[in-house]
Amino acid sequence: MAKPVATTVDRVHERIRQKLLRGELARGQRVSQRKLAREFGCSPVPVAEAMRRLESEGLLVKEPLKIARVRTLSLRDLEGLYLIREGLESVAARLCAQRITDDQIAELKGMGHDLEEAVLGGDTMEQTRLDVAIHRFIYRCAECPLLESELDRLLILEKTAGRNDPIDRREYLHRHKALIQAIADRDGDSAEYLAKRHVRSSYEYLASHGLTD
Repeated sequence: MAKPVATTVDRVHERIRQKLLRGELARGQRVSQRKLAREFGCSPVPVAEAMRRLESEGLLVKEPLKIARVRTLSLRDLEGLYLIREGLESVAARLCAQRITDDQIAELKGMGHDLEEAVLGGDTMEQTRLDVAIHRFIYRCAECPLLESELDRLLILEKTAGRNDPIDRREYLHRHKALIQAIADRDGDSAEYLAKRHVRSSYEYLASHGLTD
């Protein structure tokens, strides 16, 4: 079956999601249809439709006078988000460990190596990009489109929460290395546990450092 051709709305939708992931659109920030249309070189119509999709996904919030803003998460929102991610990430990691191919393992390990270089080199932008890429790769290798779609949405919500936590670099790298190795070993039990622990540790760190307010 041929893969559906992406429409202009699809492409605009994905570009706005990428801006959210990279922090180019911060929490609470107003999102202008006209400005985005000029940036993307298209009419406001596909931008408006893409923004409606993002509103239905909970990433944008519509306000009076047709103003749209990036969603701002409360403490309870974040707590719920991490609890949901904890469950879904562990399922994705188990499925990934069971279904990943040899070529995909090599690619995943390569991304892990690049992440280590970015972290140790202090390249925070590249670190964020690779962190997202690794999670998305695991979702894709799980071969469960519904799971991949929901986890991707939650990942964007987390990135737009405005958290810039001073993560312990050694612990951060250790968690990623352990998870990648468990997947490479096709150890579903360990991958499931490590993914759950990884998400839980992130929330515990934020809560203990007062970064969820």
